[in-house]
Amino acid sequence: MAEWYTTEGADNDVVLSTKACIVRNIKGYNFMPRLDDKDCRSLMDTIDGAVDKDTYIGGCAADLDRNTVLKLTRLQLLGREASQLANPERKAFYYNDDASLSITVGCGEHLTIKAQAQGHDISVYKKAEMLAVDLEKKLDIAFSGNYGFLTSNVRLAGTGLKILYTVAIPALSKTESGITALSQRVRQYEWTLYPFSERGETADSDVYIIASVNTLGVTEEELLRRGEMLIADVIKAERACREELISSRKEQAEDNYGRSYGTLRYANMISRGEALQALSWIRLYHDHDDSGEIKISWNTIDKLTMDILWEPGAPNRKSGQSTASQKYRANGIRKILKGVDRNENN
Repeated sequence: MAEWYTTEGADNDVVLSTKACIVRNIKGYNFMPRLDDKDCRSLMDTIDGAVDKDTYIGGCAADLDRNTVLKLTRLQLLGREASQLANPERKAFYYNDDASLSITVGCGEHLTIKAQAQGHDISVYKKAEMLAVDLEKKLDIAFSGNYGFLTSNVRLAGTGLKILYTVAIPALSKTESGITALSQRVRQYEWTLYPFSERGETADSDVYIIASVNTLGVTEEELLRRGEMLIADVIKAERACREELISSRKEQAEDNYGRSYGTLRYANMISRGEALQALSWIRLYHDHDDSGEIKISWNTIDKLTMDILWEPGAPNRKSGQSTASQKYRANGIRKILKGVDRNENN
């Protein structure tokens, strides 16, 4: 299976990914929390019959083997650490070749349609909308003339659309009051900002999620307009902050950059937290490195960041911090960077 996040995207020095999620519910069925097992099975069969099997593979989550679970977790379909696999017999997942388009059944609402792309790419909305419209033609969707699409989560009622940008903002994170100021700016657009993770090894990754909040009373066009204005502000602010930080702390940043690359390139053991902090310094100084000695592309930086952030299973198990796990992680990073070295030398 191809990996959607390995394709280089726009503004990927700051934006790791753009995602559009559209939720829908089917008439005649209770919302998921009140749906009994019999009706849940009927709902899953109904939706299964509407899915284009020539384009999407998958099915009931209970039938997924371990390797597929690990793969789909890394491709960001099953939630962090496969968190959406609770009660797998009541859920289903369908996805296209590179998992950039997917259909989830039973996770929150009856249907969640997701489109995702590397970097800054709002075209994911149109892709998700096209899939949603196709399914709406085949299914009896719960809709109100007054309230729009009906959902169990009132914040999703109306358009049922949520946009999420995953951003890596090391300069703002390392600047006093940088995140506080950014949070205030995000709220002005009626969006929200939160860290990728507040606990565990990924808590200090300098990666944040910027997400839309309300959908009731806000058109898709207005939501997209606000989101694009906001992400443009974030990109501009992070780049300006990098310039300012480098100009005031150049020697420290340059030293941390070289040390961080050396750690990633040669370490035999590395924790997730250490790897993410190394990538944070590399991201911060990358465009200021004029030496030519370190050859690493933004696409490689982003792939490594995504791989580590979405590493299956580690944070919820002590084995994620074990010697074996740290060796395995370091070996994977070295292989990627060795490949980069070979390509640059050819």
